[in-house]
Amino acid sequence: MVKRLTNIIAGLYYGLFFFVPLILVPITSELFEFNKLILVYFVTIIIVSLWIAKMIIGKRILFRRTLLDIPILIFIATLVLSTLASVDIRTSIFGYYSRFNGGLLSIIAFAILYWAFATNMDINNIKKSINFLLASAVLVSIYGVLQHIGVDKDIWVQDVQTRVFSTLGQPNWLAAWLVAVMPITWAFAIRNLKKSSWIWILLSSLFFLTLLYTGSRSGFLGFATADLIFWVGAWKLVGRNILKYFLIINALLTLIALVYGTQFTPSISEFLKSKETSTSQESQVTTSVGPALEVGGTESGEIRKIVWRGAYELWKKYPILGTGVETFAFTYYNVRPIEHNLVSEWEYLYNKAHNEYLNYAATTGSLGLVAYLLLIVMIIVILIRESGIMNHELGKKNPISYSLLPTSFLAGFVSILVTNFFGFSVVPVSLLFFLYPAITVSLEQKSMRAEEHESRSLSQWQIYGIVILSTFTLLLFYSIAKYWYADYLYAKGKLENDSGNYVLARDFLDEATMLSSNEAIFWDELSQATTQIALSLYEEGDNNLAQVYAQKAIDESQESVQLSPANVNLKRTRASMFIKLSGLDNNYLINAKDTLVLASHQAPTDAQLMYNLALSYVRIGEVDKALSTLEKTVEIKRNYRNAWFGLALLHIDLGEKEKAIQELEYILENIDENDTLAKQELEELVK
Repeated sequence: MVKRLTNIIAGLYYGLFFFVPLILVPITSELFEFNKLILVYFVTIIIVSLWIAKMIIGKRILFRRTLLDIPILIFIATLVLSTLASVDIRTSIFGYYSRFNGGLLSIIAFAILYWAFATNMDINNIKKSINFLLASAVLVSIYGVLQHIGVDKDIWVQDVQTRVFSTLGQPNWLAAWLVAVMPITWAFAIRNLKKSSWIWILLSSLFFLTLLYTGSRSGFLGFATADLIFWVGAWKLVGRNILKYFLIINALLTLIALVYGTQFTPSISEFLKSKETSTSQESQVTTSVGPALEVGGTESGEIRKIVWRGAYELWKKYPILGTGVETFAFTYYNVRPIEHNLVSEWEYLYNKAHNEYLNYAATTGSLGLVAYLLLIVMIIVILIRESGIMNHELGKKNPISYSLLPTSFLAGFVSILVTNFFGFSVVPVSLLFFLYPAITVSLEQKSMRAEEHESRSLSQWQIYGIVILSTFTLLLFYSIAKYWYADYLYAKGKLENDSGNYVLARDFLDEATMLSSNEAIFWDELSQATTQIALSLYEEGDNNLAQVYAQKAIDESQESVQLSPANVNLKRTRASMFIKLSGLDNNYLINAKDTLVLASHQAPTDAQLMYNLALSYVRIGEVDKALSTLEKTVEIKRNYRNAWFGLALLHIDLGEKEKAIQELEYILENIDENDTLAKQELEELVK
């Protein structure tokens, strides 16, 4: 029985390595990360249950001690403390909604997977685990190449042909994961110098080509780092025997880079063309749809510097425990640099610091950052020690089959550290972050030992223990399934909302809030549907029922704000709700103004929020406050056309034509010389 349970645990790990990168479900609010993490939760629950069942049946504690035990426990302890002090505890536990990975629950799941692997897996399982990982990478890469060809170009909003993301959801995420996997193919290519290694060389080439198609600069830097570490380590372990493979693999990858171009260099065909043609084609390669910080481009570096400065300011403001695990999206507004208003993505919500280390500093403070760095250092120590790079006697034991795998894991792990410097971990990458060291420490386990022995029959207390364990497992399964289904209902409700089917949307969203009553964004979306129903009833002449639904919308919005008071965007939508409902009662305009005042206190440098506050002052007739607010708005965002135009219109109404002329001229001279409305108003004033 114990052996059978061990085999099932091994099979579950094979499934994790294979399916986590591949899975995506188009019926949930987030196609990729959400469903990958749900799969991790389900598999973790089963693995833990089987692991405990083994202990019950074997009548002994089964836990393999490793050097990472204490660093992982310290890391989790700091996250728990940060969560308890968080500005939004639910977000800290489950992760920011739409990102999910990185919350306390996900880190605990990955830590458990590490311990379970180290305890229950041996060298006989490792090759299969790696084969499943590589099989997944092959499928992911093939799909990525097909995306570049255009197989699904009409499905996505993004220009997926220019920057592929396959089944991982974002080009940088795909690049980070592929780069971490790629060194394994190099290890397999030279693990036995007497056999043909062409298949592994071809796989490496496929992965590298897909990496180029992602257009990820951070991914390419991660690849360069992994390549350097692996071949230096392999040279120290194997010596000149690897020279042939080093030359073949790197020459082939260089040829691919020359033919197709890289994120930093043009292709041969581009290089040979005239300068003008080359420049034109290069701009086509680097132009992408989406936020500049996410898709790269010349502007992304400047945006990153601004966001990083905001993260640093948060660290200074909350130096011990930070603002709470995964709360960057809420608290960045508090310290958002004014310069952020001047970049092209000034309206974009940054839910991560786009630097894993600064993100931990801002959200978990110095304690969390130090614990995270300690964990990284200890993982590197283990990978170096097990590879034998620093211990020639260990390397001589079995230099090819034993040492090159840890060396490849070391190279892949360090590549994750590089890509995380410019981004953040997603579920497939986090899985490798924790399981690469788990695989490494399990390499020395030749086979399962005395733990596998068991008695032929179960005692009564063992049966009771397994029944209780099964009950808890089913309860946890139900909780995760309910969490997933609530998101499915939320996604359907949001889709119906966007389509204008507000009654149907409200039905789905109402059910979602019943299943997950503490999810603030569910209540917020429900409030939006209810608001539209109230407006429709008012237009139909049913004023009484419209007032009833208006109050429901207000109550639902209030529930969302109370559940997540640090979330500035919930206050934005609440203010928008009051403005819409002002058609029923003008007094709601005062509520909108009050809500925006509260939001502006949380986001003092948000120009759009300031502009909307100014409009709310205009609506309730407080012109002086509107003027002063608009003046503050253009002070923090000098290129805000709407704010300048609003100032001009207010000055026209007040009879202050000279000021209005100056503001309209500013628009035409500094923002848009072809602004039709500004020209029209200016012509009227100078007649």
